[in-house]
Amino acid sequence: MKQINEAIKAFLANPQNVDQFYESQALIEVDWREYDEDIVEYFNKAIGNMISVCREDNKKPYGDDIILIYKDKSMVIPYQEKMDRDTTIKSINEVIKDDFSIRLLVDSAEDDTLSFCVLPNEQWEMLEKEFGGNNLNRYFIKVTPKIKMFDLQYDVVEYSRLKKVNPGASFFTIVSYLEIEKREKNLTEQRHKREIELKVYLQQKKEISSEKEKFISEYGLKLPETKSV
Repeated sequence: MKQINEAIKAFLANPQNVDQFYESQALIEVDWREYDEDIVEYFNKAIGNMISVCREDNKKPYGDDIILIYKDKSMVIPYQEKMDRDTTIKSINEVIKDDFSIRLLVDSAEDDTLSFCVLPNEQWEMLEKEFGGNNLNRYFIKVTPKIKMFDLQYDVVEYSRLKKVNPGASFFTIVSYLEIEKREKNLTEQRHKREIELKVYLQQKKEISSEKEKFISEYGLKLPETKSV
């Protein structure tokens, strides 16, 4: 972990040396075609093999479920119709989140192979204090339950509009914010169609608004001015 931390510090001090960072062995690289069992193994090795893994026959087309056991926590990776990289990585992060956090290297986000770093929470906090929260988030985005990584889709027009007022923001940061906005729009459409009750709508609307505000604050995003009619 010390070598990983030192490599991240060196990169944050001089982000132009991204090639040197890729060669530092600090990154966990995951291809979109990777087997999910192997992904678990990669991250488990990075934290000292502290996760136990079990398999459970669920009679589903994709095969056995993967069960992650970390300390007193046990979690079945909640795949839907098939296994997917996003669900696997987010589940690993969820089960170890009391002690460790996984972050995505933003620079890798436009490739088929994404790169991740995992560190103890206190080391991420120290990096945040040393380099600033916005600066750290600019290069290493947090893996959260709502984040989309391998299956990103976005509106090009909305992306351009937001990029115009945030020229220094990364592709992945902007697209991640647009993903939150998309969920907000979908929620409003559901309410208009009477697909959800008002109480549920208001609660989820409040949660998404809070998520947007937190994201804007953490990543230093600016929003385009709305034109008055």
